[in-house]
Amino acid sequence: MADIQFEIQGQDAIAATEALFAHPELEGHWETADEPDKEGTIATIGAIVGIVGGTITVAEQIGVL
Repeated sequence: MADIQFEIQGQDAIAATEALFAHPELEGHWETADEPDKEGTIATIGAIVGIVGGTITVAEQIGVL
């Protein structure tokens, strides 16, 4: 499986990314982008490198289904 790379933007980007990676079936890493933009929007970037087990459950959590 190739990495699934993503970026989450918004004031709650860090909380959303932490919630995503709290899912026990996801393996990967993420980091906060350099600095908030001039409107104060935060961005996180990351990669999902593995999905263990229920890919449908993970897809539902990230809004693919």
